[in-house]
Amino acid sequence: MNIIITGGNGFLGSSIVRKFLNSNHNVLVFSKNSNNISDILHKIKYIQSDNDDLILHKDAISTFQPHVVVHCGWFGGNSHADINDMNQFHRNVPSSIKLIEIINELENKPMFVGFGSFAENGKMRYQISEQDSENPTNLYGLSKLTFKNYSKMLCDSYGIDWTWIKPCYIYGPNDVKTRLIPRLISKFIKHEDVVLDECKSIVDYLYIDDFSEYVYQLITTRCLGVYHLCSGNQYKLRDIVVLIKKLTNSKSAVIFDKTKNRDSAFDYVCGNNHKLKSVLNVENNVNLIEGIKKTINYERSCSNKG
Repeated sequence: MNIIITGGNGFLGSSIVRKFLNSNHNVLVFSKNSNNISDILHKIKYIQSDNDDLILHKDAISTFQPHVVVHCGWFGGNSHADINDMNQFHRNVPSSIKLIEIINELENKPMFVGFGSFAENGKMRYQISEQDSENPTNLYGLSKLTFKNYSKMLCDSYGIDWTWIKPCYIYGPNDVKTRLIPRLISKFIKHEDVVLDECKSIVDYLYIDDFSEYVYQLITTRCLGVYHLCSGNQYKLRDIVVLIKKLTNSKSAVIFDKTKNRDSAFDYVCGNNHKLKSVLNVENNVNLIEGIKKTINYERSCSNKG
C-alpha cells in the first residue's frame, strides 16, 4: 500500500512510519523535521512541511496515489504549556480540514486515519470506552474533539473511510525527552535528585511497539470508527516513579511535593480496550516492567553516545 503519514517525525508518527516501512509498504512522510527518521530517509519519500503547508503539496499527494492517509501532525501538544493555547485550534483544525478536502479531490479516495486524545473526554473517574461522553476541559481536548467531529462528518459526506485513534499514554525508546518517563530515567541514571508533585494520578501506559502494531493492524484490516489504544491496565503514577528508580539502581533522592500539584492535571486517565481486542483479538506483548527496562537501555545507550 501507499501510506501518507503527516507528523511522521514525531514519537508516535515515526514508530508508525517504521512499522509500515518494515512491512514493505511505500511511505510518504510530511513533517517539519526529519531527525528521528534520518536513518531511513533513503527508503521513504519525505517532504518537509508543517500542517499549514500541506495545501502547497496537493500535486505530490495526488502523484503518490495514497491508499491511506494517517494524520498524526499536530502543532503544539498536550504539555502543560500548550493545552490552553488558542493555536491548538488555529494551527491545527483548519489545516486538517483542508487535508480532507485535498484527498477528496483524488480519483481514488484513500482511507483517512485521524489521531485524537483522551483529553477529548475531560475528567475521568473510570476506564472509559469509545461510547462514553466527551467533555473536554482544555483547548487541546476541545480542538481534537472539534476536528474529530468535522472529519467524521466530512468523510461520511465525501464517501471516505474514516478511523479515529485515541492513544492513552504511550512510552518507550525515542519518546519526547521532557515527558515523565524519559525525564525520570535521564535523572535517575545520573543519580540526580528528583522533585515531583504528589504523583497521585492513576494512569494507563502502553509500550510504543504495541501501539504501532495496533495501528498497523487497524489500518491493514480497515477497521473503521473510533478505537482506544491503551493497555487496559491501571497504574499509580507514584509506583511507576519508584519502579524506574529501582530498575535504574539509582541513588537519587525523590521528593513528592504537594505544592507542585496542578489544578489542570487529571487524577485519572485510563481507558478500556475491549473494542480493540474484540476486532483484532490481540494482547499487549510488552508489559510495563519489560517496557521500562527497554526504555532505560535505550536512554543509557543515548547517554553513552553523548
